[in-house]
Amino acid sequence: LSRLFFAECNFDLVSKILSSSSFFVTLAILFMCFWINMETMNYLLHQLQHIYDGLKDQNEIAIYEKYGYIGKCITARLTIFALCGILSTCIMIYSPHILDIVMPKNESYAIHTMEMVTKYFVVSEKYYFLILVHTNAACSVGLIVLVGTGTMMISYIEHVCGMFEIASYRIEQAMAVELLHNTDIKNEIVICRGIIYAVDIHRKAMEVAKCFITKTEVLFFLLVIAGVLCLSCNLFRIFKIESPMEQVEEILLHFFAIIVMLVGSYLANYVGQEIIDHNNHVYVTIYNVSWYLAPVQIQKLILFLIQRSCRIFTLNVGGLFTSSLECFATLVSASVSYFTFMYSMQQ
Repeated sequence: LSRLFFAECNFDLVSKILSSSSFFVTLAILFMCFWINMETMNYLLHQLQHIYDGLKDQNEIAIYEKYGYIGKCITARLTIFALCGILSTCIMIYSPHILDIVMPKNESYAIHTMEMVTKYFVVSEKYYFLILVHTNAACSVGLIVLVGTGTMMISYIEHVCGMFEIASYRIEQAMAVELLHNTDIKNEIVICRGIIYAVDIHRKAMEVAKCFITKTEVLFFLLVIAGVLCLSCNLFRIFKIESPMEQVEEILLHFFAIIVMLVGSYLANYVGQEIIDHNNHVYVTIYNVSWYLAPVQIQKLILFLIQRSCRIFTLNVGGLFTSSLECFATLVSASVSYFTFMYSMQQ
C-alpha cells in the first residue's frame, strides 16, 4: 500500500490509468444497459416475434427473414472477431512465460511484461502474474459482453429495418398500376386496406425503435462519453511510448482497445444510419408511386403519408448524438482533437 500512497500522481500516471479503466468502464456500462433493461429487451423480442407471426404474405415473410439473416451474419462475424481477440490477447500475455519454460535464457522473455504491469498498477513484482491473469480474464469477459449485447442491439435494429422495408412493399402493392386503372369500389377498398396495413407496420417499427432507445438513452449517453475518453487516452499512450520496439506488448494492448472502440462505435452508428435510410426509402416509395392515377380520396391519404414520412426518423441519444455515420465521424474527430490537446499539453 505504501507504493500506492507515495506514487507520484501526475498527468502521465492519470492517462495510464484512464487508458485501461475507461475501456473496462465502457464495457461495464454496455452490460448494465442491457441488464437493467432486461424486461424491456424481453418485451421487444416478443414484439418482433409477434409481428413476424402476423405476416401472411410470403414476400413479406421473406423480407423479414432476410433482415434476420443479416443480423445472424453480423453476429457470426463479430463472434469470430471476439474469439480472435481473446486468442490474440492470451498469446500476447502468456507467450513470454511459455518461452521462458521452452527456450530459457539469461534474461526472462517476460521482463517487459513484468515492468509494464508493475508500472501501471504500482504493485510489487510478486503479484504481477495474478494481475496479468485477472486483466486477461476481464478482457475476455468484456469482449463476450460486447459481442452479446452489441449483436442483440444490431438484430433489433435490423428487424426494424425489415419492417420499414415491408411498409414500402405494402405501399407498392396497394398502389399497383393495375388497381389504379380500374378504380371501382372494390379496388378502392383494397388500396385503402393496403395503405392502412403499410401505415400500421411503419408505426410498429417506429414504436419498437423508440422503445429501445428511450430505455437505454441515459446509459448510451454515458457510453459515448466513456468511448471518446477511451479512444483519446489510448491514442495518447501510444504516442507517449519512447521505445516502441522494446514495449511492443503495451502498444498492442492500446491498439487493441482502439480497434474494439472503433468497431463498436462504427457498428452502433451504422445501424442508426440504416434506420434513417430505410425510413427515407418509405418516403421515396410513396413519392414514386402513381398516386396521380388514384381517386381524390386516395390522393388525400397519400398526401397525409408524405407529410408523415418526410420527417426524418433517427435514434437520438440525449438530444446531442444522432446515431449515424456522420455522428461516428464526429466522435472520432472529437477523440483525435482531445488526444491532440493532451499531447500538446505534454510537450
